Amino acid sequence: MTGAPGPPERPPGDPDAWVRTHRATYERMAVDYTRRIDDYAAADEAERFSRLAAPSPWTGPRVLDAGCGPGRDAALLRLAGADVVGLDLARAMLRQARQLDDASQLAQGDLRRLPFAAASFDAVWCFAALGHLPPTAIPIALAEFRRVLNDGWLYIVIRQGSGVRTASWQGSLPRYFTDLTPETLTTALHAAGFTIHHQTTWPAPTQTPWLHTIARVT
Repeated sequence: MTGAPGPPERPPGDPDAWVRTHRATYERMAVDYTRRIDDYAAADEAERFSRLAAPSPWTGPRVLDAGCGPGRDAALLRLAGADVVGLDLARAMLRQARQLDDASQLAQGDLRRLPFAAASFDAVWCFAALGHLPPTAIPIALAEFRRVLNDGWLYIVIRQGSGVRTASWQGSLPRYFTDLTPETLTTALHAAGFTIHHQTTWPAPTQTPWLHTIARVT
């Protein structure tokens, strides 16, 4: 007889091992995750951000959805007039995104090494993906966001807190998270070449609050 799942395992100390574990987890959980993902409608934010990042009143922005998962936000951004490329570490997530919107532009890659040329985008949208990286990798990802941006905008949503959390999907697939305080994220953004445009906390009655930040290339 199988016993109850044990506590989530501690994250690897090696950042590459952390990312490999996460990729394996999301490859396996993609279909279930797509079914169970919170039904949070980001349509209003996608529309506001697309207008903010547009290079002109007549041209929609080219946006990188960094960590697009099953493609919900990429589809909303495209409906808001943006030219969107969805990027995810897990190919199974990209298959889910393709099923949601078969017109999507999709790419597989690591936030620490974006497979795009410098100044390729007007904006980067990163909803709940930055916190999947280990603490030492977050400045690297922010520097990559800055590299692929023109004189553009960055949208980040991450759990508010301090330090690393461990969790599991359905009691068996390990997941690790880095939570950030507003001060820590602001400092990291400034170091990467961004200025805060707007920052607030979204209350979450049954969960850790979300830190919502919009920044611009300095």
